[in-house]
Amino acid sequence: MDQINYMPPPTVTVIPDPEERRQIRRKYSRTALILLLNMAIFNILGELAAVLVYAMFGDAAADPSHETVITLLSILPPILSETVSIILGAKLLGINFKRLTANRENYSGATVAKLITLCIGLQFAASIIAAVIQALLELVGLKGATPDLSATTSFTANILMSFYACILGPVLEELLYRGVLLQSMRKYNERFAIILSALIFGLMHQNYQQFILGFMLGIPLAIVTIKYDSLIPSIFTHIFVNTTGMLSTYLMQYFAPEFYDAALNGGEADISSIGGAGMAVILLTVLFRIAFLIAGIVVGIVSIVKGGNMKRPTPAGRSRGLPVLVRSVPWLIALVLYCYLAFIAPFLN
Repeated sequence: MDQINYMPPPTVTVIPDPEERRQIRRKYSRTALILLLNMAIFNILGELAAVLVYAMFGDAAADPSHETVITLLSILPPILSETVSIILGAKLLGINFKRLTANRENYSGATVAKLITLCIGLQFAASIIAAVIQALLELVGLKGATPDLSATTSFTANILMSFYACILGPVLEELLYRGVLLQSMRKYNERFAIILSALIFGLMHQNYQQFILGFMLGIPLAIVTIKYDSLIPSIFTHIFVNTTGMLSTYLMQYFAPEFYDAALNGGEADISSIGGAGMAVILLTVLFRIAFLIAGIVVGIVSIVKGGNMKRPTPAGRSRGLPVLVRSVPWLIALVLYCYLAFIAPFLN
């Protein structure tokens, strides 16, 4: 009988040796460089788009006849920057998107429904937190740029913006942040990867209001992506959340424009001037958000009780997360730039 040589599995030391630390740092740095590239392409193309709009239309840029072209130029920078980053991320980091989009056996429609419920509840909670912070900032004379997703007078422009915000944007963002970023980091410390991907997802919106929402949504989206090893639940949830947000915005703008303008610009609305249809839209929107907030709290508590929260990292995982990342120069640069664009730049305009 042939002798079988048993080879014990390689052991993982709590503290990585210098060679392993260099390998991990190299992979972290590649991920950070992809994020820096995404940031650079987005902001450079955004500035070029603004220059192009001024060159084409000058002071007449606000003319409704130009809204379709301006909308197209505004959505091209994120589309191009995220597409390039996803392609490079797949190549440089070996992300298997086929597996992440084909795996549909471990979750059900109920899984997606629970995630949608939780995320819409968090969306309302984030809007309340953002409103409180905005009010506090205004007390000390600070007012940052407010994201404006208002409908235009152009039907074509509205279709373009809705398609990007409700479908294409969520798909690209999931592929980049729950795909490239999360998958490249999860091998060493899943909890660290979840928090970091949510942090960057929030920061990439480049304003504090959407940072709050992005960070809060990023955590459950990342947890479910890792748990079921699939991007499909997070993609569907992201699409649904953005769609309900856009729909409520359009309905509010159309039926209660005074209330919408006041909410957008921080002013006071004359309730007596709002018609019956407007009051109905406001009431239904508030009830919808409150219902999902309560349901989201219930779903969140049940998930935590059942152990659906983030796994506790091992000592080996902890030593391969933040301690290695803080020694990556590209990551330090990326974090500083993202924080500047989200928390400082909006107040300089």
